[in-house]
Amino acid sequence: MPSPQQHPSPPRMRAGAAALGAAAALCLTACGPGSDTGSAPTSSASPAPKGVVDHKTAGSILDHYQEINNKANKTRDASLLSTVEAGQLYARSKADYEQFDTLSAKEKKDYGTPFYFTRRSFYIPPTGNWFAAEASTNGTNHTFMIFEKSADTGGTWKKVISLFPQQPLPTPRTKGGLAVPANADTPVGSLAPSGVTNAVEDLFASGGTKDGSKPSHANDNAKAILKTYKERGDHLGSQATVNFFPITPTHDKTYTLTTSSGVLAITSLAHKAETLVTNAGLQITPGKTESVYNKTPRAVVVNSFQGEAVVHLPRHGKPEILDYRYALVDSR
Repeated sequence: MPSPQQHPSPPRMRAGAAALGAAAALCLTACGPGSDTGSAPTSSASPAPKGVVDHKTAGSILDHYQEINNKANKTRDASLLSTVEAGQLYARSKADYEQFDTLSAKEKKDYGTPFYFTRRSFYIPPTGNWFAAEASTNGTNHTFMIFEKSADTGGTWKKVISLFPQQPLPTPRTKGGLAVPANADTPVGSLAPSGVTNAVEDLFASGGTKDGSKPSHANDNAKAILKTYKERGDHLGSQATVNFFPITPTHDKTYTLTTSSGVLAITSLAHKAETLVTNAGLQITPGKTESVYNKTPRAVVVNSFQGEAVVHLPRHGKPEILDYRYALVDSR
């Protein structure tokens, strides 16, 4: 599961006239430490409604994920983790394991500390192949998750989305105890849920002049992305350029939940960051995380990122980016 970090810092220039650094901050995606306070009840006094799964089964799926993720983190067993994670979330977690030696001593120690899901809530659609869950991992960190069972997950329940919104999400609507999804291709105000990925990625790629003009630029998450775009090459001066380009997410799918004021769109994100020298006599020296994949100094470094986002699409007003997560998963 991801830590409460977002997009890495832009590349930085290293000492020396002919060496540029492409340092990318690590975003942890396997679950971090939590307090062992036990699991909150997942059922109410009334009979659990029927849906994609019942609440008891959803709780068991969460328990199983918790158990396997904790075991995998101890030895950084990517094969074991792949039995409970899929898509871009697994790509991020696998990258964490690959980048483990770049962590500080404290981060390495914390990595193997078990976590436990408490204060659980489930949003289960009446049909389909996925459900959403909310929980706390240490009494303060709030996580929002999507589990899916499909051909893309090997026909078993695996977690494909893991987010850590800093503020409470709008409460999803229920009908007869079941969540109410929305059509991903139907616009809600100015944007359809299926268009959220392109809209968020355009904030990185163009500063929000195209599809990225539709979401609000005023909230903290949008401001953070726009700051990354604006400052993407500042540390390199005129010696190199840095640009972002959208790529296809590992698991390109959008999930929706209706709220009293609109629709929550939970979706995948992915882009590459290309750092290119402007003088043929220069080379880029990869930073420590990039060096895990390719440590050779070169004229261009292309970093690949996978991530997820949750965006609220109101019926009136501009969409709000409520949380987004990325991790460096490759560097060439």
